[in-house]
Amino acid sequence: MNLFRSRMAAAVVAGVFCLSANLAIAEPAEEIMKSRLGTTEVDPAIAKAIEIAAKPLTPELEAKALECWKNDVCETGTGGELTIAYADGFGENVWRRVTKMEFIQQALAYQEIGKIQYSSARGDVSKAIADLNAYIAQGVNIIVLYADAGPALLPTVREAKEAGITVVLNNGQEVGTAGEDYVSTVHEDLCALGQDMVKAVVADKPSAKALVALGGTPGNTLSATWQKCAQEQADASSIKILAKLDTNWTQEGTFTAVSAALAQYGDFDGWIYEYADGFRAAMRAYQAAGKDVDTVAALRTDEQGLFCDWEAANSSKFRIYYSASGTTVTARFAVSAAMMAQAGETVSPWIKVPFSMKTVKKGLCDKNLPMETPVSTLVNAKTLKAMFPN
Repeated sequence: MNLFRSRMAAAVVAGVFCLSANLAIAEPAEEIMKSRLGTTEVDPAIAKAIEIAAKPLTPELEAKALECWKNDVCETGTGGELTIAYADGFGENVWRRVTKMEFIQQALAYQEIGKIQYSSARGDVSKAIADLNAYIAQGVNIIVLYADAGPALLPTVREAKEAGITVVLNNGQEVGTAGEDYVSTVHEDLCALGQDMVKAVVADKPSAKALVALGGTPGNTLSATWQKCAQEQADASSIKILAKLDTNWTQEGTFTAVSAALAQYGDFDGWIYEYADGFRAAMRAYQAAGKDVDTVAALRTDEQGLFCDWEAANSSKFRIYYSASGTTVTARFAVSAAMMAQAGETVSPWIKVPFSMKTVKKGLCDKNLPMETPVSTLVNAKTLKAMFPN
């Protein structure tokens, strides 16, 4: 079976998941894999992480997780000898703050971990390096790293390895060579993502002739990687990518880019983009241009705000596919991969996060939570509401 079709079939079997119903995360591990990843054929570290995450936290651990989330350092109370740290390149938005909680909840499931630490570099490369140096000086055992600063972190990452620290990268840019400079990196196959976003547009509209690709900041590695493979997929099919436009990963930038594309190219068939929350501005751009939102969008992330807008629009002309491949849940995979390495188990240098292109359906919008909340999170709604009170 064609890989894209098999992923789509898995998504149909799994159905969709809903934040408002996500009160206790009591789903079996197999159902979590199907709904979030589209398959049960996963890396051993992912299987282990989801097996752990499928077990609901006790009220005591839920309270401890919230305490740890509100602070940058906390004792777990287990008496464990290990210290685990999360070095975040930028932690000041809802998506990253949910990722922090995923990390904390997973770490709390391990009795061996006695201390949890967190730092955000706030987008500052020098602070990102300083945060790593501080963890090295403190002698932490594990560092989970969201490497927004990219290759600039390599010398410090190597120092951490030389100090005997287990380093696992989560979902961010590559730094050096996985398996050599650090234990492992956890992220999706961005090339396959680019290909499947194009396939999603074509599958939705077989007569499609043209689409526009949106990306983040100019020259960023993430957008360039998936867009290159999207271009190859388009070249191999009957669809043309009219333009690749930067948005700086903001709604304002997305509004400008979409407005420019509508003005220059008029009507075309769809959009591919890695940022669902940013695409909310596309709807406003259509309205400003006096056009119906008659299009298909294939996206990487799954912030619920766009899905709330889609429900409110109530239009069959606007179709959305999303992969949730860059999900907050990968932080859990990174924790479990690091703990496996600590135990002497073999860990893959590249832990591939599977994904499937899912269609948006009603029921994904919970207006009691921030619009930037990802629907794929394994943090239950009760905890999310405590994290982000109205």
